[in-house]
Amino acid sequence: MNFRLLFVAFTLTAGISLMSSAQNIPSERPKVGLVLSGGGAKGLAHIGVLQVLEELGIQPDYISGTSMGSIVGGLYAIGYSADELSQLNGNADWNTLLSDNIPLKNIAMDEKEEYNQYIIELPLQDRRVGLPAGVLEGQNLSRLLSELTWRTIGVEDFNSYPYSFICNGTEIINGDIIEFTSGDLARAMRASMAIPSVFSPVQIDSNKVVVDGGIIRNFPVEEVRKMGADIVIGVYTGFRENITSKDLSSLVRILTRSSALYGINDTREQEKLVDILITPDLTNYSSTDFNRNIEIEEAGAMEARGHYKELKALADSLARYGQPEKPAELQEKDSVFIERIQVNNLKSLDEELIIGILDITEGEYITKEELLTAIDRLFGTLYFERLTFRFTREGKGYRLILDTKEKSLSSIKAAVHYDNFYGAGLIVNFTNSNFLISNTKFSAVADLSEYPQARVYYYKYIGPHKNFLAASDNYYESNLIPVYLEADRIGRFNQQHFTSDLMIKYTIDLNQQLGIGALFEYSAVYPDKAMQEFYPDEFNYKRYGYHGFGISGYYRLNTLDNMFIPSQGSVTSLYLKGIFSPYPDLKYLNDTIQSRSSVNSFGKLQFDFENYRALRKKLIFNTGLSFGLSDDEILTSDYFFVGGHKNNLRRNHISFAGYDLGEFVASNFIKAKFGINYRLFNNFQFELLFNALMGSDRFEDLIQSFLSFDMKFLNLGYGGGITYNTPLGPVNLFMAGNNKDGKIRWYFNMGFTF
Repeated sequence: MNFRLLFVAFTLTAGISLMSSAQNIPSERPKVGLVLSGGGAKGLAHIGVLQVLEELGIQPDYISGTSMGSIVGGLYAIGYSADELSQLNGNADWNTLLSDNIPLKNIAMDEKEEYNQYIIELPLQDRRVGLPAGVLEGQNLSRLLSELTWRTIGVEDFNSYPYSFICNGTEIINGDIIEFTSGDLARAMRASMAIPSVFSPVQIDSNKVVVDGGIIRNFPVEEVRKMGADIVIGVYTGFRENITSKDLSSLVRILTRSSALYGINDTREQEKLVDILITPDLTNYSSTDFNRNIEIEEAGAMEARGHYKELKALADSLARYGQPEKPAELQEKDSVFIERIQVNNLKSLDEELIIGILDITEGEYITKEELLTAIDRLFGTLYFERLTFRFTREGKGYRLILDTKEKSLSSIKAAVHYDNFYGAGLIVNFTNSNFLISNTKFSAVADLSEYPQARVYYYKYIGPHKNFLAASDNYYESNLIPVYLEADRIGRFNQQHFTSDLMIKYTIDLNQQLGIGALFEYSAVYPDKAMQEFYPDEFNYKRYGYHGFGISGYYRLNTLDNMFIPSQGSVTSLYLKGIFSPYPDLKYLNDTIQSRSSVNSFGKLQFDFENYRALRKKLIFNTGLSFGLSDDEILTSDYFFVGGHKNNLRRNHISFAGYDLGEFVASNFIKAKFGINYRLFNNFQFELLFNALMGSDRFEDLIQSFLSFDMKFLNLGYGGGITYNTPLGPVNLFMAGNNKDGKIRWYFNMGFTF
């Protein structure tokens, strides 16, 4: 029991009684201050304390906070109840919020295939290779804070919130305490929790760089006293006072403790200014235990109930003044009027490009959902390390301010991979933005392996809203294609393929795109010597292929949340091409070459659909439908090669559990699949898969066998396996069989694929 608090309560009660009997007029209600310390994940205990305070009817007049205390305190100050904060805590995906990985569905279509596909990414600056920053930019957390504080737009004074609020940071250049009492609340909270070496600092203006306030003042009691608090309730979840040498068993712990010493000493002085001090028992939790968020919240509530007598005494003494006036709520705005858009800190990127992709019109209203979608669309281009927004009043509306931090224009990326069909490979990538001209991106990527692949593409944003792209896409692969005769492997083709596309692409939205263009294509197969010797009639050539010009078009939709172990979303792809009068490329064993007269034109259509849906939290249902159609003139090197697992597919490869890659060949096919995935952990899942396929060299035969459901032409496959998503890429082990033979096929893949 805090005796000073009892004395205050007794004095207040006695004073009220005397004044009431003398004048029948109550005295002024004393002001209550609430102080919430930092502590990382341990700061979630503040929510439990707030729940108990609400149960007792204790309403603070002033709130101060640092780091996690600034987030909990700031949201409470603007009107979120303790139960609403508890709900936010329980629903939060802390793994995503506290990382720079954004969901795949928020990545631009042209970037999805290579997003998070590399082990290392090194920026190039002034023709020198740099090092990764090693800190989190906090984009996901900043976005959430901006979304949650939408109601504060136009309210720049923190004293105008339902509960007056202050939070603090540390100015890293000169070591001053920075007190945030006005401005953009989301940015203030983000600055207050910018833990050095974990989160990047926040630059407030040209000469103020702010990091976590806990470095100097982790428990801002003095600030709430200056605001006018007569009685202070303090909740401390920071560093422990009583530690031993065993607690400093690593270099990281020693450095962390060293950087916190000043704040620890300051906390001792701040505690002397507190009337009720609540220190939840968080001995078994660390500042990074966000996966134990509910436990920590409950620990806060338990400790607050341990101070029930003190809190109840305070609540009873305050109740004698009658119910306090309920603070005026901040109104949630349906939309805001944008007078002007301002983009800060651009160094290399063109503001016209930024405004175009953002696609927000000055002089019009915008809703929160529309703005967040626009920010996601712009950030999804991967031009930025961090992209945040805020508002200031201007004219009859607001100025929308974008604070940007650009990525390096150039970068080098690398990854390794291995699978039991193609073997090992090293993938290297060079990417450069604004290459030759502005609003462009150039990328060259190669898979250095026994069967190499390479891709060089270049595109430029065009149009008023930058949703059109003029693109050049060039792709080469050397490929292994097994050849089977009545289920027996008799040899293999080596395939050489090259495609060059000139396209106009139209981005419908973040996850949809279509395109049309002109192409040049070369494709040829080279049979091995065994097939030439044992089957001279069928394989009496050294090379057989074609080259020619044509047109192509596509439509793609991708809303998956993850490329490797998705739990929700779908992928739809439609591709169409036509090759006009291609020239054959046929060289016989006697080295004679076929004349260059063209062969008949041919066309090809391929459709793929795949959907993932979470039936329960860990159970995911996967369905898919694919078909490919070609006319009768298609050449051998452009067939569909069916079989193999999804992680090592190449051009014209159709995955099918139960067959090895290329074990089934057809110019027309239809395939359906369904599977069940069980997510044991975030990055580890079990998978069961069933698929069925019909194929034929003639379209009419495929339709007839499909309509008659002829079992002779039905191929069934089934299997199961595991996938573990590691920092080095996914590791997948899968086994499968089919209805045609009793063989079991194994598929193993490790690392990122091309």
